[in-house]
Amino acid sequence: MAALALRRPFRGRGLLRGSMLLPYVAPVVAVAFVWEVALSPQYGIVNEWGKTVLGWDDPIAFLSTREYEVSLLGLHVDIPLALLTVIAFEIWRYFPFAFLFLLARLQAVPDGLEEAAMVDGATISQRFRHILLPQLMPVIALLCVLRFIMTFNKFDDVYLLTGGGSGTDVAAVRVYDFLTSRYDVGAAAAQALVLAVILMALLGIYFTFFARKVQEES
Repeated sequence: MAALALRRPFRGRGLLRGSMLLPYVAPVVAVAFVWEVALSPQYGIVNEWGKTVLGWDDPIAFLSTREYEVSLLGLHVDIPLALLTVIAFEIWRYFPFAFLFLLARLQAVPDGLEEAAMVDGATISQRFRHILLPQLMPVIALLCVLRFIMTFNKFDDVYLLTGGGSGTDVAAVRVYDFLTSRYDVGAAAAQALVLAVILMALLGIYFTFFARKVQEES
């Protein structure tokens, strides 16, 4: 949606594009520190807004709470709060990465295709479904593979935010913990090998299906 909104020229588009890239180009240590301060239960602005605007009774420790109970339609559900917070951070930080790929592909679509569809009476949704979306599918497939690999190997963001605690002990953090804290080189090597095999299988799926399709279309 952001790529579609910013593909056409308008006043201030360059400034808006530049501001959207800030989460991705900013140093990870800096942005992780900003999130830690904003989500702090003692002096964080998120909890301050929650108490004044949303009426929270007690501050919430977003980065150190493994499970948080919420009431949903009369049911009490425990949600993995720290893990969801880390996921929200990853979405916010790497959103510009996908935005750049999709925007570049959209700008490469010939204008004549959409103009011909408009002459034939195609609606906005029909133009997106039958013209733009097929053009974006190879890029979306590539993004899925790249982001899966990057997230699967993610260490620095998680370690800076939570240190791997409170239910955020992802695979890369676990390998690091086995290697440095427990001094178990064998377990760390075994888990790293499993990660490598999974990533190789995913790459094989991508090159088998999507990369061949891209070559056929080109």
